[in-house]
Amino acid sequence: MDMTLKVTGVLSDPTRYSIYLYISERKHELSVQDIAEKFHIHPNVARLHLSKLEEIGVLQSEYVKTGKGGRPGKRYIPSEELVQLSFPPRDFRLLSDLTIASLVKLGEEGFKVLVDTGYEYGKSLVEHYLESRNLSIVGVTPAEKLHVLSEISKSVGFTLDESIGDSDQIKFHYDHCPFYENAQLEPVFICGLHNALLKGMFETLYSVEEFKQEENMINDCSTCRYHVIVTN
Repeated sequence: MDMTLKVTGVLSDPTRYSIYLYISERKHELSVQDIAEKFHIHPNVARLHLSKLEEIGVLQSEYVKTGKGGRPGKRYIPSEELVQLSFPPRDFRLLSDLTIASLVKLGEEGFKVLVDTGYEYGKSLVEHYLESRNLSIVGVTPAEKLHVLSEISKSVGFTLDESIGDSDQIKFHYDHCPFYENAQLEPVFICGLHNALLKGMFETLYSVEEFKQEENMINDCSTCRYHVIVTN
């Protein structure tokens, strides 16, 4: 069967697609039983959904010993392989690779252009979100600001998990990077772009005193983790 038909056929099932989204937003391994309990379905049905998702390459699995004796249990995590569909056929990955390679050849000037573009795009995402909902930055509460950041993050491909320490400090991390494949090839440029995009989002909503990345998945960390100090 054509891979495009196979992928669309597998993901056309609402429950199966929801299972994929649920697993893709988590870094840790999940079992058949975990999925069965979460979606209130029989383990055999959960196993079938997971097998179908693994067949099209969006999940991968491994056997893990449970520590309770017996056979190792199968655990599922999001696949690191990119599965991409386009109608009509387009190769946006190749386009992004060529664009990034061109900027890398420009050296520091190319890096500055990429970072400036990311920052301005981050600002525009927040401004468009607020404008489309008739919201003013002046009247947005701290809780609403975090909600805005979370919703926009999802729209560009990563799930932001935030926690608030003091009223002027925000710590957040994400387990999935939408630029991961590119970042493996050009980590300085792509992580610089991503950080600038996030900073643009934050500085549109807050007065930021410090924006610091503490962990990076490219450096074999489990997440990308940030610490931001704001004054409002």
